[in-house]
Amino acid sequence: MRLSNKENISLKLKDVYQEALRDGISQSDLHQVYKKSVVGKLLPASSSVWNCENVVVFYLSAIMTCILISIYYDGVDPRCIVGTNSLTQELSRPTFQCDMCKDIDQVPTIDGNLLTKDLFLSKYAYTGIPLLVKNGAKNWSALHTFSFDYLKDLYQLTDGALEAVAENCQFFPYKTSFSSLTEVFEMPKEQSKLEPGQPEWYVGWSNCHPDVARELRRHYTVPTFLPDDSESSNLDWLFMGGFGGGANIHIDYVQRPSWQAMIAGKKSWKIIPSPECDSVCKTLNATMEKGDISKLTKLRTEFASKVQFLI
Repeated sequence: MRLSNKENISLKLKDVYQEALRDGISQSDLHQVYKKSVVGKLLPASSSVWNCENVVVFYLSAIMTCILISIYYDGVDPRCIVGTNSLTQELSRPTFQCDMCKDIDQVPTIDGNLLTKDLFLSKYAYTGIPLLVKNGAKNWSALHTFSFDYLKDLYQLTDGALEAVAENCQFFPYKTSFSSLTEVFEMPKEQSKLEPGQPEWYVGWSNCHPDVARELRRHYTVPTFLPDDSESSNLDWLFMGGFGGGANIHIDYVQRPSWQAMIAGKKSWKIIPSPECDSVCKTLNATMEKGDISKLTKLRTEFASKVQFLI
């Protein structure tokens, strides 16, 4: 017989309670968790260092909140007590070492003609801060080939390409009403050309289709300044849109530093320190132009983009 939501919640909270006891947390500590939760004093606002009790309070309260939200929306994977989402990712990410960015006033910028592998490796590769490489992609044929119509034809004429994005890849509609890449390529021609009076749009997606990947990679190469033993993903990420706000402020949860190339137009970045470094590091701003490459840090920094035109 299927249990009610109330019964499910009761059982899952009981499991969390029993697990906490097995991990060595005393009943008195758990009672304090309840008391602090009720009066709304989970974290001390004036203290920069959490004591053990506060960590226990925050951890258990966050877990219970996630359980309640996940059960309410019936979105819990049967193998997991808490589903993966932005809240659990933020709670479980490593903290950022603020010393990396405390003396940085602006995004380091260098001309691509001057950036060698040795210089990149010794000065920029593992600093934990972003880098803007001017004209780093200036010799790519993508700068003269990629466009909305080019990508539309590529995906619509390649068997299974749009289905691969829908079934195996990620699609980010951001502030648009599009629910899939298929819908993006079906927008009116006037809107795709960013004509005045048309709705603004900005989308992003990863490509999982091998034929599309082979075609895309005919027109770009791995940046020449990257070390020879650098690992490369099998996924291509594409972002495309017109003037206006792009993505909201967010943290990119990736395992390694990444790079991004500007194929057309401009893109302005507002790079904000992670919350634990907010009082130590400064907000940085940078603008990518056609042919530029940016090196981004892994999962530590929040980004807000203002796009004029990007492919």
